[in-house]
Formats: sequence, structure tokens, C-alpha cells
Amino acid sequence: MKKNILPFNLNCNDPSPIAIFNNGSITYANTAFEKLYNPLKKEDKKKIRQLLSRLNSELIRSDKKVIQKQIGLITNHKKTKVIVYLLNKSGSKENSLLLVADQEESVGDFPYFNPGRAVDFDNSPKLELSPAFSRLIGEDFKFKAVLFKAQKAAQSDYPILINGESGTGKEILASTIHNASRRRSKKFVDINCAAIPDQLIDSELFGYEKGAFTGALPGGRHGLFVEANHGTLFLDEIADASLPTQAKLLRVLNEGHFKRVGSMKNIEVDVRIISATNKDLLQMIEESHFRQDLIYRLNTITINLPSLRERPGDIPLLANFFLKMHSKKTEQTLIFSANCLEGLNSYHWPGNVRELKGVIDYMVTMASGTVITPNHFPDFLLHQKDAVHEKTGPQYFHFKDEKDSDLLSKAVQYAEKQIIKDVLHRAKNKSKAIKILGTSRRTFYSKLKLYNME
Repeated sequence: MKKNILPFNLNCNDPSPIAIFNNGSITYANTAFEKLYNPLKKEDKKKIRQLLSRLNSELIRSDKKVIQKQIGLITNHKKTKVIVYLLNKSGSKENSLLLVADQEESVGDFPYFNPGRAVDFDNSPKLELSPAFSRLIGEDFKFKAVLFKAQKAAQSDYPILINGESGTGKEILASTIHNASRRRSKKFVDINCAAIPDQLIDSELFGYEKGAFTGALPGGRHGLFVEANHGTLFLDEIADASLPTQAKLLRVLNEGHFKRVGSMKNIEVDVRIISATNKDLLQMIEESHFRQDLIYRLNTITINLPSLRERPGDIPLLANFFLKMHSKKTEQTLIFSANCLEGLNSYHWPGNVRELKGVIDYMVTMASGTVITPNHFPDFLLHQKDAVHEKTGPQYFHFKDEKDSDLLSKAVQYAEKQIIKDVLHRAKNKSKAIKILGTSRRTFYSKLKLYNME
């Protein structure tokens, strides 16, 4: 078999064959997809690329954000269904397409049975993400692939392990999976495994009977497993659970029942388990800090959330989303200056989406007007070497003569011009710009004339 036909050779822990088609060619594929695609003949690959380009044109003509299509790949007389998710990016002439092959499901009979033939099913169903996923903001295609995988996982009751750095939104994704599942009408119960001491873990998870120990509540306690019955139990920071706690969780997951503290009666519950961690569990297993037998009970489905720096194109989208939330609260239109978004894009965001939201909250609090500029950055961001490109804004006004008697007036005019320019760039029309600036129409047009911006 010829190797490395694709212009990449990326490894992926996800067993599902996944690829991304962009600008007329496949720009990303995991190893599983390469095994399906590489054996195809050159002319068959060309046909597939042409078919995907036609599907992309169909998406552009439609008003749908996402369309699901099916194509068939026949390699070595084996038929494989490939789901193509067409992800519409507003204003784009060429959208990226996400390809996910289902190796366990055949496509049925083809009109012609030729190796490597691609077949377009025009009547295949259309698919969009459930409204439950609306809290997860992003257009990056790796991030979109995660959401589609999570939506599919939500339809099962298998345990899910969510991997991701701190601040990527693991808890939001877990609750979203619950809200998109058949268990949505029941409780989503979460527990931070790092925050519960070993001596309290039994009573927290499993509850206790009346009078079980000194200080117990008079009526006893149900425990989180009972509280989450027929719903979802989210074990956050599972890697930080102590080994004794891990042993107790494993016993319950293996046996399907438990005893309350102070009771000899077995209690059976129907609970869907979702876990999350920002640590490498495989390394922790090698270091004997995590039980290998427990991970087998937790990671039937593994979802890897990308960090914010891995999807930089989503930074402006998320920043504007958080700013819009503030606009609704204050009932005023808030906008970013162009160089402000550039500064946000250049930062590496170790705290991910949570850190970005905190920065936007700070900037809105510090701002006195409707335009948010780099002047409102928190100190740690302002002092980053490449945080802001020196293009516009009053903080970049440089004077040539310190004896200039009209220096302050010139600096004010410079700042005023940049703000009007930013607002005009983002407002739909001049009337909207006047409203944002909070000035009269007459003053607005006089400023345009003064700064040669008519």
C-alpha cells in the first residue's frame, strides 16, 4: 500500500476516520481516514474532490448553517458510509467540510459497484447541532468536530471522559451532553473530586442513614448517586480523586449498587457517568497515581476539547459574544476597536475561554464609553510584548515637539478620529454610527469633514 499520499500524516486517538476538505483538497485526516482514502485510485480521488466541491457549492446557495450528506467509498470491494458535514461560514466562498466515516455501517447497494466509486445521496437527512449546544461558541472545524461527536455521544448511556485544559469549558460540555440526551428531564449532578476529603467521600456520593455518625443530619442523606438517579453524575477533576476514592467509585461502577453509610441494604441506581480532567491519565497510571481498571470504566467515549490557542479564529467570535452579553445587560451597544481585537488575538490565553471572559468583564468595567480599546486591557495583557500591534488608538499618539503648545488638542483630535474610524468600520450605516457615538448628526458630519472622512 502506498504511504503518505496525503500532504500530512497526523495521528489521532479517535478511532473514527475523520478528515477535513477545504479549498478543493483534503487538508487534514487522521490515520484511520488515511487507511480508507490512500488505497483509492488517483482518478477516484479526483471524482471525490469534485463531488465535495459540488456539495460545498450547494451549501453556499442554501441558507443552512449545517447540512448532512452521505457519500460512499468502496475500497477493496468493501463499502463504507461517509457522513459529510457541510459547515457554512457566513460570507465565505469556500467552506470547509467535515468527513466522518462510519466503518460499522454499510451504505447499502450502489447503482454501480466499482472500487473507489463515490456516490452522492441527494435525499439524505439534514442535520444541525441541537439547541442545547448553543452555549458552546466556535466555528473552528476541530471544535465543530468535537461538538458533533458530543451530540452523537449524548444519544447513548455510555460513560464519557472529557479531556481539556482548564477553562476550555469541560463542565459546560458535560451539562450540554446531558441536556441533549434522553435524560434531560432528570438532574445533572456535579461533584469536584479534588474538593472532597477522603473521610467525607462516602457520605457525599452514597449518603448515610439517620444517626450513622456524630454530626449526621437527623434525617440522614441520600447522596449524589441517588440524587442523580436516571440522570447524569459529572465527576469533575477525576484525576485529582485519591486512590481510596477511585477504589470506591470503581466498586460502584462494577457492581451497579452501593450501601449507604450505616446501612446494610444495597441501593441500585441508573446513572450516566461523565468525567473530566485536565491531566494526562495515562501518565498518571504509569506513575501509579490513577487506577488503570477505573479508566476502562470511564472512557468508553473520549472527547478531547481543544484549547483556545488551538482555535485562534474563535477568539474574536467569543470576545464579541461576551461583549454582546454585556450590551444586553447595560442596554447599550458596546464594540471593540480593531486594534483591540488584534491584541486579544496575539495573547496565548493559558486560561482559555474562562480567562478570555474574565478579561472582557474587566475591560467593560473599566471602559467609560461604548468603544472598548487596548487602553482598557488588564495590566498583564497590556504588558505582553506582542499583545497590541501599534496601529491606532490614543495610546499610540507620538508627538515630535514637546514644546508644541497645541499638543493636547492634537492628541484629542487623533483619538477622536480613530474612534470614529473604528465605529464607521463596524456600524452598518452612518445613522447607526451616530447612535453609537452618542452625538448629533450635525456634529458627526462636521467631524467627518474635519478629518477628511466623508
